[in-house]
Amino acid sequence: MATDDTVLTEDSLTRRPGGLAVALKVPWYRSLWLSSVSDIAVTVDGERVPRDDLRVELGERTYHVDELKEQWDTLWFIQDRLQVVVPREKPPAEGQEVDVEVAVELRLPYMQIAPMTYVTNHATNRRTLTAR
Repeated sequence: MATDDTVLTEDSLTRRPGGLAVALKVPWYRSLWLSSVSDIAVTVDGERVPRDDLRVELGERTYHVDELKEQWDTLWFIQDRLQVVVPREKPPAEGQEVDVEVAVELRLPYMQIAPMTYVTNHATNRRTLTAR
């Protein structure tokens, strides 16, 4: 049950010094451990952002995408927004429209289908967002 169309919302794009942040909703119907996130991919205005350049913020903590699999004690609650920080040489201007596509891959830890093999949920959402 992927909820692709709800990953991004109208207010998902925020300007940051040196880039932007994209706020993501959990693409599932319930909260999940942050370690359930297998991958995140971001494309901005048609340009794929290298995975190594992305940083993920939840609460007061910042992670590299590869570090998420180790966060088995941190919950991504459905009411929380995961902030994916994207570096840009020229951040968008306030009010500028930006085409953003995000793909999130989740491993569902309570749906084991074989030893150490879990159901995977792929959610992709693309929207034109206004920088604020």
